[in-house]
Amino acid sequence: MAKISDILKGYRKSVGSTSAAESPMAKVSDWLSFGNYAINHIISGNIYKGCPMGRITTLYGESGSGKSFLAANAVVDALKNKGFQLVVIFDSEGGVLFNYIESQGVDMTKIEHVPVHSIEDCGVKMIQLYDSLVKAAEEWKKNPEGNEKPKVLCILDSWGGISSDKLINDALKDKMATEMGISAKQKNNLLRGLIMRTVESNCPLIILNHTYDDPGAMMPSKIKAIAGGKGVIFSSHVIVQLTKLLIKAGNNDYLTGKESEDDTVGFYKGNRVNAFTVKNRVMKPGFSADIYIDFNSSISKWDGLIPDAIQYGFIKEVYGGYNVPSYSDKKVTYKQLVSNDEIWNTFIDKFNEVSEKKMSYGNSTTEEIEKIESEFVENLESTNDTIDIE
Repeated sequence: MAKISDILKGYRKSVGSTSAAESPMAKVSDWLSFGNYAINHIISGNIYKGCPMGRITTLYGESGSGKSFLAANAVVDALKNKGFQLVVIFDSEGGVLFNYIESQGVDMTKIEHVPVHSIEDCGVKMIQLYDSLVKAAEEWKKNPEGNEKPKVLCILDSWGGISSDKLINDALKDKMATEMGISAKQKNNLLRGLIMRTVESNCPLIILNHTYDDPGAMMPSKIKAIAGGKGVIFSSHVIVQLTKLLIKAGNNDYLTGKESEDDTVGFYKGNRVNAFTVKNRVMKPGFSADIYIDFNSSISKWDGLIPDAIQYGFIKEVYGGYNVPSYSDKKVTYKQLVSNDEIWNTFIDKFNEVSEKKMSYGNSTTEEIEKIESEFVENLESTNDTIDIE
């Protein structure tokens, strides 16, 4: 006769495992904000939670769709609000919004800029960093008082912008031979090396990538093809697709509530961006939000939440505006909704509660399964957790 608990104790000591209830890696411990509550909301179900800690999040879309802007907001939140010691940006394009980040009052000495010139170069630099972060996390777990818990955000901008050393070396030799899939294989290998290192270190990785229309597709698809191979699709825990529509100057249907008469406006004043969760391992995928990014006044943190607030019954659409019963019996305008915190604060906690329940994977079926499992465990414990071993 041998107890399961004794077998498990020996197994845990041998392989270093823990129960899911005790494992710090089983659930997301914290989140960063992407600067817009609607974007956060479609990822986590909560308006304050956008980029999950210890996970790989990929933002992909066409040029100018807001990828770098959302990543920059995550940098700001990490360094100003969440106590991160460092942000490391692996840059293959030179398109990082450093001016915007600095304008938000961020200490720029806490941002490490790492230029990368090829997949091999990028792989070496990223794996070396994440190996160090994993070791630091392990040391902190063993001795929290004597070590610092690593809180580091990494960003790769961009995945589609890096190629193999072979392509570069061939070009230097005045020849452009076909890669025969070398880049895709190397990128896949890099991602396989990063997945668990990201989880074990609890240091998030944001990957920015490009999109393109599939020329072989018979019909247009809502989900666009992603550059750089399919490895990034399989490896990412969250994938958000961004598509844009340029908004002409003078179009007052799209506002942030922060516009100024002194703003300089060209032919276009901003982008209407659709964000769609193509993949999501923390909440249900397939949710979308439309937000407006103004070239002068940036973005409203509330923009994009109005449709869901109407669906959940917190806001009612009426002729010429909206009614918010929890705020006032008077009608409010669209501009007030996207700029007035007081309106949203009257119901936002209940909004989050309803949203997380609707968007989580848990449902009546899983609840019933959990009930059955609980009864099974209780019955097993009543038999003293023993089995016969011949």
